[in-house]
Formats: sequence, C-alpha cells, structure tokens
Amino acid sequence: MSKARHARARRSTRRVARTISIAGLGAGITAAGAASAFATDYKVKSGDTLSEIAQANGADWHELARINNLKDPNLILIGQTLTLDGVRKAAADPAPRATQKKAEKAETKKSSKTERKAKTSRSEDRPKSSGKANLSGAWAKVANCESSGNPRAVNPAGYYGLFQFDLRTWRSVGGSGNPAKASAGEQLMRAKKLYAQRGASPWPVCGKYLR
Repeated sequence: MSKARHARARRSTRRVARTISIAGLGAGITAAGAASAFATDYKVKSGDTLSEIAQANGADWHELARINNLKDPNLILIGQTLTLDGVRKAAADPAPRATQKKAEKAETKKSSKTERKAKTSRSEDRPKSSGKANLSGAWAKVANCESSGNPRAVNPAGYYGLFQFDLRTWRSVGGSGNPAKASAGEQLMRAKKLYAQRGASPWPVCGKYLR
C-alpha cells in the first residue's frame, strides 16, 4: 500500500514539472515575438518617404519628424537611421509627399514662365526682319532719303539696304553677304565707317543731311 502511494506521487510531480516547462517555453516565445514586432530604428532605403515609413510602422509622420529632429520632412537621406521609439499612432493627416508634389508643381510652373520670358526677351533683342529701322538724327534722314527707312530695300540697279550699299562698297567696310540681310544696327555701323573714309560722297543726293 505504501509503495503504490509513493508511485502516484512521483507521476503527479512529473506532470507538474512538464506543465511548468511548457508554460515557460510559451512565455519565451511571446517575449521573442514582442521584441521583433516593435523595432525601434529604421534605416532609410532608396525611394523611401517619411510618410510611407510612418504608415508602415503605424506612426504619425509629424511625430516621427519631431522625434528625429527633421526640419524638412520631405528631405531624408539614404542610409539615415530614424528612431521609431516613442512615436504615437498615426493620425488622419495629409502626408508630406502631397506638400512636396505641390511645391514641385509650383516650381515647374515658375521655371516655364521664366523660360517663356527669356525667349520673348531674346526675340525682342533680334533685329527686325522687315519694316523701318529705328534711327534718329542725320542718319535717319539719309536712310529715309535712300530707302524710305527700310533695311530690306533692294534697288534693281544693285543697291541694298538702308543706305543703298553696292556689294563692292559694302565689302570695303568689312561687310559680308547682302547688306539688305544685315541688321539695321550693322548697316548703320558700316555707313558711319564709310563716311569716316570718304565723307558724304557715297550718297551724292542724300548725303546733304550729313554736311
């Protein structure tokens, strides 16, 4: 009788020990799972944005930026380590990417406007292909007399432009090509050079305004 009682006591002890062992193993698994589920740091990869990192970790991107001392939430660096410890749960706030896209759109619009303005300025700087030249003083009178102020004027006798150069005379003062295709500014400059060399004689009639 006494041996049977002792045998039952030993089996009971083994069962208690087995129960304790299993309970301890479960606690260890739970602790390991908790440690892996709640990471405290995140290393930024290519293509990451602060809002996506916050969303993936169930965090508020405003709080994530504050805890990591990010002055510009749109600027995070590849390889940068962000701490997630202490970040509160995400709120229904607009992501910083929306702000970034808005800023990029405004910048693109500004660049396009600047480029259009520059093109307009460049086209205004180019000499007019036709129409009267904007001259003044005695040279304006000579041009009006010779060509009615038209820098593209052509006389069938072989005279061209504002001051009705012939090709030989035009080349003698450094011109090239057809005088009527040169800008009004260049034609005036060549006319003044010719006047410095030969006076008003190249313009027998209209040169009176230069005397």
